[in-house]
Amino acid sequence: MRVNQEQIQQLSEAHRAVQNAVSGINATQELLHVAPMHGAADGDPIQRNASTRTNASRYSEAVGQSDRPEQPLSQPPGVERQGWVDDDYYDSNPWYGQAKEKPVYSLGRPLPHKSRFQKKKEAEAQQNGDVEKGQGGMKSKASRKGKRVQIADNGDDSQQQMLNRGGTGGQSMRRNDSGQPIYDHQPWDADFRVPDLTTSQGEKAPEDREGENYNVGGERIGQREDDEAEEGQRDPNDLRNWWARMRAKNPEPLAEFAATLMSVFLGICATISVNLSANQEQQYGTYETACWAWGFAFMFGIYLGGGISGAHMNPAISVSLSIFRGFPWRQCGLYIIVQFLASISAAALAYGIYYDAIHYVDPNMQTSYKNFFSYPQDWVSPGTAFGSQFVAAAVMMIAVLSLGDDQNNPPGAGMHAFILGLLQAALKFSLGYNTGSALNPASDFGPRLVALWVGYRTPLLFDNAWWVYGPWAAAMAGSIAGCVFYDSFIFVGSESPVNYRIPKAIHRRKKQLKNLTTKF
Repeated sequence: MRVNQEQIQQLSEAHRAVQNAVSGINATQELLHVAPMHGAADGDPIQRNASTRTNASRYSEAVGQSDRPEQPLSQPPGVERQGWVDDDYYDSNPWYGQAKEKPVYSLGRPLPHKSRFQKKKEAEAQQNGDVEKGQGGMKSKASRKGKRVQIADNGDDSQQQMLNRGGTGGQSMRRNDSGQPIYDHQPWDADFRVPDLTTSQGEKAPEDREGENYNVGGERIGQREDDEAEEGQRDPNDLRNWWARMRAKNPEPLAEFAATLMSVFLGICATISVNLSANQEQQYGTYETACWAWGFAFMFGIYLGGGISGAHMNPAISVSLSIFRGFPWRQCGLYIIVQFLASISAAALAYGIYYDAIHYVDPNMQTSYKNFFSYPQDWVSPGTAFGSQFVAAAVMMIAVLSLGDDQNNPPGAGMHAFILGLLQAALKFSLGYNTGSALNPASDFGPRLVALWVGYRTPLLFDNAWWVYGPWAAAMAGSIAGCVFYDSFIFVGSESPVNYRIPKAIHRRKKQLKNLTTKF
């Protein structure tokens, strides 16, 4: 009896162990997004990640799954889709929905986080490693299909060739203290592999083809014919004309130009219609109307180009994002040029549309210049005018950074532009009486030039220094002060110079300079 009880107990323990092992395997499969092979036998539907075309998806096709997935089977990995997309659309438009190659500092979404202020030596040390300790650095090498394969840069050509030939067998190579290679077993590369049923029609899988060499990605080694001819695909650029190809290479400047053009154009047109009809029986709005128009125009500009260029539409915003969020300076300079060109084009277009109305109401062109640029009231001192612009620009940048901070309380998708448009209207309501609230140096200077070119000769154009210390100096200084305020009180990211610890080398230089000044 005791022997039977012991055997029964052993059998029960073994049964529990098997159950635990099966549950662990299922959990690992779910974690690695691998479809179980027992789905077809049990009649259960095969679960599939709709965003990628994996072996599991091909397996579900082989067993005759007829339900259409949420996304096309040919959709590339990492694609974000909003509306309906045809299955064959990705063949001619493979760039659709793909992630951006570089971050977009947009006013319509949270701002990207960029690692800054790191020494080049530290970055190179992390990439190259310590060769003396046997830590080979890793260098990226692009394969023919665009995939990136990491190859150990340790100077051993034989091991590199072995890695290219697939000699590792799904194992990663590293070295111990004596310099000998160590291979770590990765179970997800072999243990839970789902068979590719598309090779069942007489075609052998890469691992089953004897006498043929393949690299890590399963690609044949040696001379190849044209990839497009072998894979039966066509170069997507053949379907686009020269303008589409050029625009695809440089989308940001054109999007920034379009966003700034629409924003400034609609705002100036609203101001012209309100001011020209002020003394008529039928008035087309009031100052409040112009404020709302400028706010909604700014909102529309963000919706128009926010996903491509970021829709800064303001040199003060671009410069502030370069200082405090790592927006590239070269791109910032290009944006400023584009913003000025767009503002000039917008003012010229508005003048052309309202040419008859302007010359009808103001035939001598003595008063209608007020529609194109800002100016302080006669009773406002330069200090008060500067302060009004400074505070307005600071509030604007505080709002931009707070809405773009994903660690704070960002609004829902698509609400950034709406809130910033309301903010623009609110700033013109509250701080526009003294100076007209010239928050944008480009939208003030560009139309000012157009007013000079079309024949306005008022001293307020360039004789008064307001155009320098107001829309330029006050707006830039106020924007920087607003960024310092937000980063000092709320933002905790290290990309801001407010939160970055000053290196010891700079402290030493300060002490040296202080010692030199004390000697003299």
